Amino acid sequence: ASLPSYSELKSSPNGQMIRVHAADGREFVSLGPSYGQWLPYAQIPRVMTDAMVATEDRRFRMHPGVDPIGIARSVFVRARRGRWAQGGSTITQQLARNIFLTNNRTFVRKVKEGILALALERKFSKDQILELYLNRVYFGGGAYGIDAASRKFFGHGADRLSLGEAAIIAGLVKEPSNYSPTADV
Repeated sequence: ASLPSYSELKSSPNGQMIRVHAADGREFVSLGPSYGQWLPYAQIPRVMTDAMVATEDRRFRMHPGVDPIGIARSVFVRARRGRWAQGGSTITQQLARNIFLTNNRTFVRKVKEGILALALERKFSKDQILELYLNRVYFGGGAYGIDAASRKFFGHGADRLSLGEAAIIAGLVKEPSNYSPTADV
């Protein structure tokens, strides 16, 4: 019936992380999932937003939260191959699933995801949706959000991502464990 406010969605935790500090205050070890610094949209490098949109949802700025062309393409590929081989979810649908739903692959969940995506698009701007998505999505290796992923895989904050690094991070969303830069290390 009603969605949380933008500030509530920004502040809701993804999980718990334990940090152990040495006597001098330096972080000694961290256990559990990693959450980097929250980056406001204006501080996210353009190469990162462009890479994510190009990878996950090319028509992100054009659709109302659900992409009929993407859904049609997914159904067409399903009919040709006899199995689901492509997703039709938009960035907004993925955000809705990550925040409000489970990953159960059911028709009912997809319908709920679509309805929530339409509601998110009515309530928030495209920039706000992309900011929430980039700061909350899982990138593998226990890293949630682009700052945590950048620090884990490249040793610096996401505000300094290069084009190549942004492309790698954007590609991790599809299969974080398979595409991780540290998977075979």
